[in-house]
Amino acid sequence: MQSTLPRLSPRLITTREAAEMLHVSPRTVVKWIDHEAIPYVRLPQVGERNEYRIPLVGLLKSLGGTYDLAAELRALDAAAFEAAVTDEDVLAALDEVDAPG
Repeated sequence: MQSTLPRLSPRLITTREAAEMLHVSPRTVVKWIDHEAIPYVRLPQVGERNEYRIPLVGLLKSLGGTYDLAAELRALDAAAFEAAVTDEDVLAALDEVDAPG
């Protein structure tokens, strides 16, 4: 019997996405991975380059300080959901801003 419940899976982000979110370089994120300062998943290796994915919740939990970035992201996600704004809508709007003209 198959479940009718929605499949939940952890949100995995790339090193570039993590870097953009935290305003650091992707190389800095890889250094954090090398020092096991943040959680990560290594994808199967093809060639010489390692590819990683970072669980968003784990990354947020690994951060310190007095600011609750996780709460801000939850609020932004809730506002986007309520307004029925998708990631594609945001990317299209950014393309319009960046478009010459």
